[in-house]
Amino acid sequence: MSESPIQILNWDAPNGRLLMELINGLPQDRPFVLNVFGSTPLQLKLDPSFLSGDVDIFSGEDIEVFVRTLGLGKGQVEPYIEVVPGTVFIASQNWRERADIAVFGNVTVYIASPLDVLVGKLKRLEEKDLKAFDLVKAKTGGPAENQLKEALRNVVDMYRPAFDEENPGGDPIANTRRLWQHLYGHDIDVRKEIILPAIELRKEAYGQNAPDRRSILREIAEDPGVYSTKVA
Repeated sequence: MSESPIQILNWDAPNGRLLMELINGLPQDRPFVLNVFGSTPLQLKLDPSFLSGDVDIFSGEDIEVFVRTLGLGKGQVEPYIEVVPGTVFIASQNWRERADIAVFGNVTVYIASPLDVLVGKLKRLEEKDLKAFDLVKAKTGGPAENQLKEALRNVVDMYRPAFDEENPGGDPIANTRRLWQHLYGHDIDVRKEIILPAIELRKEAYGQNAPDRRSILREIAEDPGVYSTKVA
């Protein structure tokens, strides 16, 4: 298969070679889209020695059968490919706009950006996740505080209480405060600086903070000239 001309992805990294085994083993009679997140994008983009035991991937196609047939699944090889539901990846809806895209014949691969990778790790924030933040900071200098705040506002639902049936998987508010101390050396008011601004933006998008239309019509009826001056 021919590769699109992308120079920044290191396909010789351990997880890159594993992905290529899957890509080359997929049938060529129909298109496949693979979405790669977790630590693998950091290994491909920033440091091939940043090892991970698995390649987190999701797809709209049923690829689990091919992973198992090719001997690339858990218990078959190390590292291995872990096929998960797309909902496992905590990211904003437009994450693909920031992703690197590689095309191999009928297979399109989206490699999540470092920022989206980091956001997806915050809910759990184990020691290895902190190392991912440290790697990105060492290699890129980022993310800046405002950049990370904005990214977290875009996934504000992460801060909602988990359903009783869910595995809560960590305390995202406490994790955010711990991360801020680790990266920036000071605390953060998560509700004030992330949650409330995100909710206000959502209200504006839904029109909940729009002017009272009845009041506007009443003012126009009483003195249209005055109101036209207000909105000019």
